[in-house]
Amino acid sequence: MRKISILTIVALFAFASAAQAQSSDKPKNEIEVHGTFSIPSGEANYSGTGASGSTIDFGRDFDFKNEFGWRARYTYRSSNGKHKFMVDYDATNWERNTILTRSFTFRGETYVANANIDGELKLQTFRAMYAYRWGNEKVRFGPMVDAGFIKTSLDLTGSTNNGIRTTEASVTKLAATIGYDLDIDPTSQVNVFHNLGWIVFQSDHLFHTEGGVKVYFTKSLGAVGGYRAQRYKFEDGSNFLTVRENGPFFGGVFRF
Repeated sequence: MRKISILTIVALFAFASAAQAQSSDKPKNEIEVHGTFSIPSGEANYSGTGASGSTIDFGRDFDFKNEFGWRARYTYRSSNGKHKFMVDYDATNWERNTILTRSFTFRGETYVANANIDGELKLQTFRAMYAYRWGNEKVRFGPMVDAGFIKTSLDLTGSTNNGIRTTEASVTKLAATIGYDLDIDPTSQVNVFHNLGWIVFQSDHLFHTEGGVKVYFTKSLGAVGGYRAQRYKFEDGSNFLTVRENGPFFGGVFRF
């Protein structure tokens, strides 16, 4: 009976130790939902059939205001922390009703000065990222590559030489960037991160960067906040569309 009791105690102790070791392992998966607050700028020039286009400045002609958007993200880190995979979807719309201070031509329609116009600028991105990082439990840093789709569009509705017209210019591109990824974990409850990607391919210029802090209140739940900046320029002959945005983001994190 005594031997059985000792064996039972040893078995319980071993089980408790294994459970504690398992519970102390850092979760490998994360799901995040962010609210984004974006400050846009940029310009566009799109010609119509038999008509040259004017360069539209988003700030001067529309004075697009700051808008809230959203982003959803999934991240996986390998057990040793060397490999990091991430996918995310990001969407923001900027809308503005204003009085034009000058006339311009867009997609073959000349929108006239001193008339009302509705403008809507959209930016949607979907990307998948892989990073290989060197380091230890506290710091991980290494090269990153990502690829995905970027869609930018500008919709205009207003008075033209031909009456009220609606025009749209939209570009969807398969895009990729290279850069680096950084994770710093000073404690098990805090993660500091930074990510940057950039590339110039033919006439397209792509750049994005973000950094921030995650704080975990429990093993599974936490909050995230930081700042990001993006710049995407696409050209097709004399036509081009450039969108720049920067601003803070914040949200929640669930890891498992």
